[in-house]
Amino acid sequence: MLSPSYVSLVESGRRQPAAAALAHIAERLRIDVEYLRDGVDASVRTRARLALGRAEKALYDGQADGAYDEFTTLIGDPGLNDEQSRRARLGQAQALERKGDIEGAIDLLGQLADEARQTPEVQPWLDVALVMSRCYQSAGDLDMAIQIGEEAMRSAGEMGLEHTDEYVRLGCTVLSAYHGRGDIVRSRTLAAELVRAADEMGAPHTRGAAYWNASVIAEARGDLAQALSLVDRALALFGEGDDRRNLARLRMAYAWLLLQGDEPRATEALDLLESVRGEISAHGGTDDVRHFDSTRADALLTLGRLNEAHEAAQAALRDMDDQPRMEAARARLVLARVLRAEGDVDQSAREGSLAASMLEAMGASRRAAAAWRELGDLYRDLGRTDEALEAFDRALQSMRIMHSVGAGVVLDAPADDRELALS
Repeated sequence: MLSPSYVSLVESGRRQPAAAALAHIAERLRIDVEYLRDGVDASVRTRARLALGRAEKALYDGQADGAYDEFTTLIGDPGLNDEQSRRARLGQAQALERKGDIEGAIDLLGQLADEARQTPEVQPWLDVALVMSRCYQSAGDLDMAIQIGEEAMRSAGEMGLEHTDEYVRLGCTVLSAYHGRGDIVRSRTLAAELVRAADEMGAPHTRGAAYWNASVIAEARGDLAQALSLVDRALALFGEGDDRRNLARLRMAYAWLLLQGDEPRATEALDLLESVRGEISAHGGTDDVRHFDSTRADALLTLGRLNEAHEAAQAALRDMDDQPRMEAARARLVLARVLRAEGDVDQSAREGSLAASMLEAMGASRRAAAAWRELGDLYRDLGRTDEALEAFDRALQSMRIMHSVGAGVVLDAPADDRELALS
């Protein structure tokens, strides 16, 4: 029972009612408690929540343009509470990412990250850090992708959140950046930690993501059989859910693995790619489509279907400039191989050199070294020794193996020389 004087103080704004008191007043007045608190009608809240749900569903279904428009309309909507407003802004950034506007997405995510750092809550920061780390990878800044991801993971670890879905998924994104940078030791350690955490959690989607990323590390260390086995396990786990985009991306990754090794299974890889073309087109983002095209070009090249391979590689590069981007570098390397097979050696060298320079700029040291090495082999085969040596030198520099000046073995001078020096 609330006294008249207490109600009068609340009405005049001189007293902030407790949650229980507010609920009691709302019940007596037969109105929504949230309306009593901030003056927003329940119907406005319901409309805004439904609109947010539609926008998130559109994003999940791969309708990036429509999702972006819906999220943008919701920004500042009085019917959303603070957490729902945050979700709308995060969704807006994710839609930009899917559309290929990585810089625009990073700008929005930076604002959300700054706000999250000012609160004691880690959970909202994890989902923002996940998207932000992924965007920086796409933009070619692997160091920043790792820095942001590790910062959020440390904060989560301090609060005992290592066994949450968000933590493992963020860890998988950071793992991908470490692998791209060529940090094999950290990649292997983190992969093992994430698989352990995912197995303890038991959630199929989380375990699938951990196995997926562990397969990439297995391939990097040359264990293709283990990589394929891990992808098989990931496919089985993703198949239990309805995440059509990631299931298609995982099958695309499997196709890529089939092209590795001494005896590429190109026909099988191409068939698998064709089976997911519709899913990637309908539900994938811009980078997913480019990755599909470059992988398909690789498969067609292996099969000797050069015209089709050339078209697919060019499709992967459509609307891309010379800014460092992981997918652009990958597509240019495939195109360089196609051009070499077609006999256009000079253009092949130009594309390969641009791809290697992109990878260097992104800090993808091992991939850059491999690209320079491939270019060096091309020049060597053509008898262009100076250019071959330069490319091989760039490969060594990418791995931080520099010239050693004055670091050779110092030999004693002959006796007569020593005597001359002393005289």
